[in-house]
Amino acid sequence: MSVKRAIIGFKGLALAPVTTNTAESYVTSVGFALLHVGKMSHTVKESKQDLYYDDDLYAQPRNVSGEDVEITVAEVPLDQLEDMGLGVLDTTTNTLEADFSPAAKEYAMRWIADTVDGKPSYFNYRVFELTGISYGNFASRADNATVCEVTIKGVFKKPLLASLKPWAVMQLKDDGSNQAACTAFLTAAETKPATP
Repeated sequence: MSVKRAIIGFKGLALAPVTTNTAESYVTSVGFALLHVGKMSHTVKESKQDLYYDDDLYAQPRNVSGEDVEITVAEVPLDQLEDMGLGVLDTTTNTLEADFSPAAKEYAMRWIADTVDGKPSYFNYRVFELTGISYGNFASRADNATVCEVTIKGVFKKPLLASLKPWAVMQLKDDGSNQAACTAFLTAAETKPATP
C-alpha cells in the first residue's frame, strides 16, 4: 500500500517568542498555542515551482524565507495578546494596555500539517517577524455571538546564526512511536548552538 503525504490542512499553530537572535546564538522561550486559527496564507516569492512525483503524493516542504505571512484568527483572547508581548493585561479589570504595531517582535512559528494518510508533519519556522495586528469587520447573526476576525501579519526570515537552518520538520512515524516528541516539538524551548 502506497503512502500518500499530500498536505490537506494545518492545525495546532503555536508561537515561541525568540529571545535571542544573533550571529552567535538563537534562543526561544517555551511556545504557546494560538487558538481559533482559521487560515494561514503567504505571498509566494517564487515565480514558478515545478513538482515531480510518481504514483505517491508527498508533502513538499520548501524555503519560504522572505515571504509575507497572514494568519486569520477568529478570536485572540487578551491573555494571548499579553503572551505575544503585545501588551500588559490587568486581570483585576480585564483590561489590556496594548501596542499592535510592535518593533521587531520575533517568534518561532510551529504547526501541524495534516496529510491524506493521517501521518502529519510538524513544522518549525524559526523566525516569524510580527509586523502588526488588525481587526476585521464585526459580524453577527440574530442571537449568535459577535465575530471579529483578527489578522496577524508578519514575514518569515532566516535566523542570524549562520549555522542554523531557517526551518525544521519532524514527521510522525508510521507506528506513531515518536508522537510524544512530535507534540513537544510544537512548544519546546530551543537553544542553538545546543548547550552541552
